[in-house]
Amino acid sequence: MKDMKKFIAINLLTIGLLIGTSVSNVGELYAATTQEVSLTLSNKGTYYGEVQNGKPHGKGTATWGEYKTYTGEWRYGKRSGQGKLVTTVPDINQVIYEGTWANDKQNGQGTLREYSKFNEYSKEYDRATAQQGSFKNGKAVSGYTVIRDYTLDSEVAFRYMTNDVIVAFSLSDANDLNAPLKSENMSLFAFVDLKKGSGFLMQYNNNSQHMYQYGTYKKNLSGETNLFNGTIELFNWHYDEISIASVQKSKIASYKVVPTSEELHKYRESIIKKKLNLLDPYMSNFKKIYNQL
Repeated sequence: MKDMKKFIAINLLTIGLLIGTSVSNVGELYAATTQEVSLTLSNKGTYYGEVQNGKPHGKGTATWGEYKTYTGEWRYGKRSGQGKLVTTVPDINQVIYEGTWANDKQNGQGTLREYSKFNEYSKEYDRATAQQGSFKNGKAVSGYTVIRDYTLDSEVAFRYMTNDVIVAFSLSDANDLNAPLKSENMSLFAFVDLKKGSGFLMQYNNNSQHMYQYGTYKKNLSGETNLFNGTIELFNWHYDEISIASVQKSKIASYKVVPTSEELHKYRESIIKKKLNLLDPYMSNFKKIYNQL
């Protein structure tokens, strides 16, 4: 029963400025914004570029120490417009954001790439992550995510998320991305239509356990997308059994264990194969982002 509960809450791992000026002031404003000078910023950074009234305004570059640099547009002392921020922690990771800024934070369309190396603190394998889409106050809120683990099998995960839809799948071997997708090569496959509330999730947890859930989905107060009403089927080949739970209002309403059925497993596999075409509208961007890592 406890094993089933942990599968219920699956988080499918969610401006403008107009300046008016008179004709007589145009030359003065132009001179103020095109003058390039060096400044010391209040947050201990150094800046070189265009200024106005003693603040970064226009185009310029700011550095904070040796490993953090922003190059791009500024407005009244804050990063606003198009810009690129590179932050590096030697021998640990590097984060690069390119895109739109507002009020000194990532706001608007952009791409965030992070490269992490194995180290004694994280205990994780080398990993590359890319997020492309809409950002709000420094966080990605919608769009594409690609995660590549540089393990022996080079696992790769893909996700697309908006307010209307969640699409996710993982491959144990990134080389399978160059061939027609097959359900047997996936470790995870999910599709949820948030407008209709319907969807499914298939997950291969290990060699002996497969999970399939389907039904209606809703977001909880924390913004996580959970199975609200539906069914969870847990295929456990090690014990030759299938655990089946009925879910109502995000809680298990009934639960039973039945002997393994090869026919039922094949039936579920056939359903998954028929749903692979749901990925077609997203594959081009998934591959493009993956190739940029």
